[in-house]
Amino acid sequence: MQATTVEEWLEEWLDTYIKPPCRKENTYQCYKFVLGVINSLRPELSKYGLTDVDELFLQKLLNQSAQHYSKSTIKKIRTVFKEAYTVAMRNHKCNENPALSLTIPEDAREKEIHALTREEELKVMEAAKNDVLGHIAIFMLLTGIRSIELRNLKWEDYNSESGEITIRKSKTKNGIRVIPLLSEAKKIIENQPHYCEYIFTSTIKKPVTKTVLRRLYERLRKATGIDIITNHVYRHSFATRAVEKKVDYKALSKILGHKDVAFTLHRYADAETAFLHEQMEMMEKKPISSLKRNIRYKVATHRR
Repeated sequence: MQATTVEEWLEEWLDTYIKPPCRKENTYQCYKFVLGVINSLRPELSKYGLTDVDELFLQKLLNQSAQHYSKSTIKKIRTVFKEAYTVAMRNHKCNENPALSLTIPEDAREKEIHALTREEELKVMEAAKNDVLGHIAIFMLLTGIRSIELRNLKWEDYNSESGEITIRKSKTKNGIRVIPLLSEAKKIIENQPHYCEYIFTSTIKKPVTKTVLRRLYERLRKATGIDIITNHVYRHSFATRAVEKKVDYKALSKILGHKDVAFTLHRYADAETAFLHEQMEMMEKKPISSLKRNIRYKVATHRR
């Protein structure tokens, strides 16, 4: 009997253990994409048996992938091999899992996500006002909320008296939090019809889905000509505007649902050039003139 190849097993594992209803559709699509990446990097896996691949082979594959893909994609490649081989061992197709100790290459690059400039953000908001679901994009720009968090917001999560929403379902433990709302964001919620237990619904009166949100930002891309718009760009832009307006970093980190303030600033604060100019212009005001007088005084003292 011919041994199962790595490619065959990955496909079988995907269809049997990951495809809905075993996992969510977005997980399945994500892993399906990763399988395509793996096959493009090492097409010979269509000939290698499961036991022909060792840790060294897989580590070299990860190192190679760092030349073409972001760190997040490389992590997903590692996860796919680790999970697939774990299941293969349970099914007695191999005796070892060569993916258990794989490391992410140090030169793997982070995926770059740029915030909207203030001018671009105004364009997006104007375009959103002319879209039937545009209020959702505006709400995300005003709160920094994640896509999955918005999709799971229920009426019980909104406190009209305190003007807050409670995030009960998020991608991380720190994502469970309370977000105080700006007046415009509060108004958006209060204008939503009560079609069901969820606050945000689509045109067919059902809770918004990932697909609905994707189609929304695609329409806004077309309307504005800004091709970087995504759900995550809304979040990135919110954080950048907050930093520009000198919001306390620790408070911003809590609003975004991060554990580490340094991560918030490194990952999400992307000051635009106009803001940097404004900050440099501040250097020409009082502090600089007093600094010059102080320097002259010290020089004169030294000469005596």
